[in-house]
Amino acid sequence: MPYLFQGQTSCVVFMFPGQGCQFYQMGRELYQNNSVFQRWMNALDTQIHAELGQSLIAQIYHADNPRSKLFDDIRLSHPAIFMIEYALGKTLIEQRIVPDYLLGTSLGELAAAALAEVLSLPEAIRLVVAQGQLFHSQPSAAEEGAMLAILGDEALYQQTPVLREQCDLAAYNAPSLMVVAGRASSIVEAERYLSAQDVVFQRLPVKQAFHSRQVDALKPQVDALTGLIDWQTAQVPLISCSSTQTLKQLGGDHFWQTLRQPIRFSQTLARIEREAAARGESMIYLDLGPSGTLANLVKQNIRDRALPAIFPVLSPFGRDLEKFDEVLTLGRALQPLSASPAQAAPAVSRPIPAAVQPPPLSVQLPPRLVQRPVASASVGPKRVYVFPGQGSQRLGMGAALFEQFPEYLAEADRILGYSLKTLCLEDPDQQLSNTRFTQPALYTVSALAFLSKQQADPRKPDFLAGHSLGEYCALFAAGGFSFETGLKLVKKRGELMAQATGGSMAAVIGRSPDQVNALLARHGLGALDVANYNSPSQVVLAGPVEALSEAREIFQAMDITFVALPVSAPFHSRYMHSAMEAFGEYLATFDYAPLQTPVIANIHAEPYRDADLVGNLTRQICGSVRWLDTVQYLMRQGEFEFEELGPGEVLTKLVNSVRNTAAFS
Repeated sequence: MPYLFQGQTSCVVFMFPGQGCQFYQMGRELYQNNSVFQRWMNALDTQIHAELGQSLIAQIYHADNPRSKLFDDIRLSHPAIFMIEYALGKTLIEQRIVPDYLLGTSLGELAAAALAEVLSLPEAIRLVVAQGQLFHSQPSAAEEGAMLAILGDEALYQQTPVLREQCDLAAYNAPSLMVVAGRASSIVEAERYLSAQDVVFQRLPVKQAFHSRQVDALKPQVDALTGLIDWQTAQVPLISCSSTQTLKQLGGDHFWQTLRQPIRFSQTLARIEREAAARGESMIYLDLGPSGTLANLVKQNIRDRALPAIFPVLSPFGRDLEKFDEVLTLGRALQPLSASPAQAAPAVSRPIPAAVQPPPLSVQLPPRLVQRPVASASVGPKRVYVFPGQGSQRLGMGAALFEQFPEYLAEADRILGYSLKTLCLEDPDQQLSNTRFTQPALYTVSALAFLSKQQADPRKPDFLAGHSLGEYCALFAAGGFSFETGLKLVKKRGELMAQATGGSMAAVIGRSPDQVNALLARHGLGALDVANYNSPSQVVLAGPVEALSEAREIFQAMDITFVALPVSAPFHSRYMHSAMEAFGEYLATFDYAPLQTPVIANIHAEPYRDADLVGNLTRQICGSVRWLDTVQYLMRQGEFEFEELGPGEVLTKLVNSVRNTAAFS
């Protein structure tokens, strides 16, 4: 039953993710405070107890099972995910939010099918419990497997022998986000290779290699389980991410395909959006998983226009009631349309905002009268500490630092409202690459790396520098603000930048910045800005997706490497103006201290003056990151030694690239 929402004919899609989204205590706040959800959870638990021999609620919400504890026993996690998703679906329906479509990925297809009444609830429960026990009991096919999410596209998979030959492509989640599956030893080898190439990846919390050849031996047992089901016609259309099709009937082989074939979420979403646009409709996506995984993937896939309405119903960071209230607010805004076309409101196409040149920067700055710090005299090469920006985050980062500085970790958790340790070491909902969470996590890890360095070697550096977000770590290290203030700043910065949409970014490799700028001017690509001047042969462009697509064709026709980056907005460009203004106002509410060590600013590649701290950080949101000029400035100061404090070696490679180019020029 379509709805009228914000003047647009709209359809509601319930989305159900599969394995990897689970964690202990998932949905606890809603269970304790919402009587409808609690009733459905208890009813499901009773039926599952009869099949499983134990209460899942007792396990999920047990005091000895914190959120940070790994939840990878598939005998429990498999039916637990189903229970949460089915209970959420029934709860929303009782709140009169009725879906037009049910979309599932992997295990989520079973929850969708049960809500659509393709099979009865007792049949679905027997199947999900039996599947969990089956995978647990097959060590050769299950326990030796692993899965790895990678920030890269299919070309990376095809061009990397350790991936192509030893792993299967298990999921197409977004144009630059895939999942591979294989034996655990193969995944370890893949992680080693990707780490050396500075490719971001994340191990999923599963012990099985779903959607790969590793599960082939289980087909007879799965077929035997599904062969007992009395299949019915779906009461709500089902969108399958294994076939990419919208279905009303399911065959006996369907659930085997959902386990064995790749998850084609990106392709499925593209079809849904394309067909909805042809009908003059807009889609409203509700993620009924515990972690908001699919809601984030929708955002990563849709970049060429304004985002549709996307709502995660639950949160892994203790905001269940807040998220659920947002969905209920949405439900009150939905106006059911009559099935009669004559009575339905006319569809109105959602406008696509054009790229607009923002007005000039105007930020009121508080007076600062302290002079620019001067590098102290030192004997021998100057000491420089550099701090990386987004893209350097890694699953597992900060483990030793969190043990070394528990008081700072506790302070971070208090400010952020969630467990930073859980985010960095486990990332249960795949949020570590979401800028809203990446920025505070990376700031904290790099700031603690500096404190650890100071404990081991208290000598003061001669210069500090950071790439984009890393500049906040440099300012903290220079004494410009406290750890707490810095974390509050990057938290707000991440939130504002996460709200930005309507563009993307791409790296151009193999041409100098001057050559790239000349090509942009020659081909009329004035809508693009250079976001990062990284090295003599690498720049990053930002701007509208259509302009980036045009640039891609031009550059690739000239055999110039052009790599789309997996971001949802054109950071460090004119299109971030609204975020810049809001952030400038926020920056001005804090007090800052004089810098004790020179910090090289991103926007002009010269040392900060204290009077310019608020202005520099404000303008940095829209301004280019001039890393090449920063390194060249340091080279002009004489011989220097540098150390990268934070995860990865991205800046180390960029600094060496600048130095090597200078040595041969």
